[in-house]
Parts: sequence; structure tokens; C-alpha cells
Amino acid sequence: MDIKSCAGGLLFLALSVCCSTAVAEQGCPDGFTPNAAPVGTAGQNQCIPIPGLSRPSSGGGNYGPTGWKSAWGSIFFDSENSIVGIGEGEKNRSRARKAALEHCKSKGGKDCKEVLSYRNQCAAVVWGPSPTGQGFVMDTMTADTFAAAAVSAKEQCEPRSATGKCEIFYSGCSEPTAY
Repeated sequence: MDIKSCAGGLLFLALSVCCSTAVAEQGCPDGFTPNAAPVGTAGQNQCIPIPGLSRPSSGGGNYGPTGWKSAWGSIFFDSENSIVGIGEGEKNRSRARKAALEHCKSKGGKDCKEVLSYRNQCAAVVWGPSPTGQGFVMDTMTADTFAAAAVSAKEQCEPRSATGKCEIFYSGCSEPTAY
């Protein structure tokens, strides 16, 4: 092998190493990867567990070699003023409730009441026009993914809606995080 071909090979190797593309988890916590939001669903991408790694169920607890910290969410609603308050990703139920109540009140809620509390899950709030012609009907639901929560909430809401349709107002997750 001559010196020119050896130098050319080394140059190619050096360029391919320094010019390769790095891929990050794009803002997801350890053990999770981004997953595009389903078509027609409002919101950003969600973070889902990396296949092959275990994650806790809604029961919480320690799992795998690193263990997991539970995350809580809560949703408050002021029915008189039609205001929803959200608290998610909190380390305990009390903090999630406080965040949701403060959020509801910050938007003008006077009589904010908790309608949902959840741990290590996703939640969805859906609404549709009321059959009385006044106001709206609303449902909340939890599941392992926000898409599943939205589908379940719509199934509860749509039979009660004047149009037979309900829309997603909010969906999000309080996913556990690795220690």
C-alpha cells in the first residue's frame, strides 16, 4: 500500500467520524424517546418508553436497575366560569393539586374543584356542545398514553354531546422519571 492511498483512507475515516450526525432524545427523560402525536390530535410530541426497557405501571414503585420516581397530575374545573386548571409532572399529589388549583384561579376561576388526579399516566380533557344549547359537556380520562386517554374520554363524552362529537381540550402526561 502506498502512502497516498493510506493518507486518503485516513482522511476519509477522519471526515466520516467528525461529520457523522448525532441523534439525541429531543427533550425526553432518560429511558424515553419522542413519538409523534397522532394525526388530528392537538399538542406536541409525547415521550414514550424506549422499547425493551421496563417502566412502572400506574402503581408506581421502583423498577429496573435505576428505579423510578412517580409523577403526579391533577385537573381542576370551575364549572360556573368554564375554566380548567392543569398541574402535571409533580412529585406528589399535593403538589399536582396545588399547581392545578393555582392554574385554574390564575385564569379567573372562583370555584375550582378537582375533577381528576393521576399518577404515572396520561390524561385527556375533551368537550362538546351541550344538548341543552347552553354550555358544554366535558369528560376526563387517564391511560398509559395520551392518545388512549383521549379515545376513552371521547367515548364517554360523544354520546352526551349535541353533535355526537367531542374535541380534545387538553392531553398530557405525568410520566415517571428514572432516579
